[in-house]
Amino acid sequence: MSNGLTPRPSHRKKLEGVESPLVTAKRMKPVLSLTSSDSDEGMERSLVSVTLPPPKTFHDMVHQNIELPYICYKIINTPQFSRLRNLKQLGVCYFVYPSASHNRFEHCIGTAYLAGKYCRTLQRNQPELLIDTNDILCLEIAGLCHDIGHGPFSHLWENFMERCALFGNKYSHEEISIQMFDFMIEDNKLWELFELSGLDQQDIIFIKEAIFGRPLPGYTKLIGREPQKYFLYQIISNDETKIDVDKFDYLLRDSKQLNITVAFEYERVMENTRVVLVEEEGESKWKLAYRQKIFENLEDLFRGRYRMHQAVYQHRVDRIVEEMVIDALVAAEPYFQVSANDGTMYKLSTAYNDPSAFMKLTDLLMEYILNWGCGGLEAAFIFNRIQRRDLYQYFGYLKELPKDEGWNKLVKNYPKLVLIHTNFNYGKGRENPLSFALFFDKSQPKETYRVKCSAPPAQSKFYIVYKTDKEETMSFGVNLDIFKTNLKEWAHEQKIIIYME
Repeated sequence: MSNGLTPRPSHRKKLEGVESPLVTAKRMKPVLSLTSSDSDEGMERSLVSVTLPPPKTFHDMVHQNIELPYICYKIINTPQFSRLRNLKQLGVCYFVYPSASHNRFEHCIGTAYLAGKYCRTLQRNQPELLIDTNDILCLEIAGLCHDIGHGPFSHLWENFMERCALFGNKYSHEEISIQMFDFMIEDNKLWELFELSGLDQQDIIFIKEAIFGRPLPGYTKLIGREPQKYFLYQIISNDETKIDVDKFDYLLRDSKQLNITVAFEYERVMENTRVVLVEEEGESKWKLAYRQKIFENLEDLFRGRYRMHQAVYQHRVDRIVEEMVIDALVAAEPYFQVSANDGTMYKLSTAYNDPSAFMKLTDLLMEYILNWGCGGLEAAFIFNRIQRRDLYQYFGYLKELPKDEGWNKLVKNYPKLVLIHTNFNYGKGRENPLSFALFFDKSQPKETYRVKCSAPPAQSKFYIVYKTDKEETMSFGVNLDIFKTNLKEWAHEQKIIIYME
């Protein structure tokens, strides 16, 4: 399997070999066009001209008509990307909000469009940045492929992997996206199209770095682009300020799909962004800075994120369904197997080792386990309960985490009792991301400053949930009053308030 950095050996020769005329044609966009003529020795073929098919147009519910380069169109029509049609953007939120049925497929197309639009806006407003067509194309491809490593049920899959304790560090769908990107190129023989689009090995590295959001594994710094173009890395995934096109698209798309108002104008942000040179910790970096007059607009972005987490992403019922799905996947782990292209069989939690196996895992897992007997009886029973909306019992929430000894005393009598933690903030813990953003005034566009901003108090909730099992689903209601009484007594003893919704 590819290490996520360099092309596979079979393709490296094509990129690095001196015999390839395309290597010397970097920054051009050639495509072979052949003519033929009859002669005594037969058909004679000669290279005449090069051209690529025109961009393709997609109609989108958020951005209306989207135009993307031909290479993006070809990527969209690969099995690896088409898989995103079966990955809901909001995971199991569909069980709470019936209209939350949109997929990562359209979100990735929207992110690619916004990445290209942001780049072109900077290119037009600051031609001295020397943003070229390859820079734009690379970011469009990175935006398109930034989520192809997501597992079934979106971010829920990461929690399932952590439950399986397979990673010392936090599971990263970005890293799997890089592996899937390599596999997509090889499986669909796209290297020639990348070359014909004017992209070389350095561009491929840049695309992967933009997907990963930081230096690739084994490297301490970004190498896909020169330091003068560091700002390009802030367009798709901006870990420093959290202002990026990925967030632009998913907030607008999710809110529109669920009919929840999010007041934010991304075009105004793009038009009022400049690239400036700043000195930080003895290092010079070219970064994105924003005109002071759009401060409120940027704050609307984070207010919208906060509201969506509060009302949608971490909705109480959604979190309970997530817990049930994770339990079902853990129960299916010993039984469910998925095959790779070479015939190797993997479990759910190990399929990431081979992209050809991992790409077969989608939200359809629920159907396979429920209706096809692929994951054992316990997993099928839990999924059946979700469909019948026979969910785990909810008993209110705590605003603070109880002391271990107090909670353990309660769990000793009720071992299936769990706390599901939710946390709402602006995306950077107790900090306001805008405190890390650079701002400038119209009169002095090269002079930047930061604005210390306060964030709304982070809200934590600990949902008290009892995991009723197969036997208890029919009889648990009889003991419900007794349990509620014991729970109130425990809360009084621990001097903790239980809030009911």
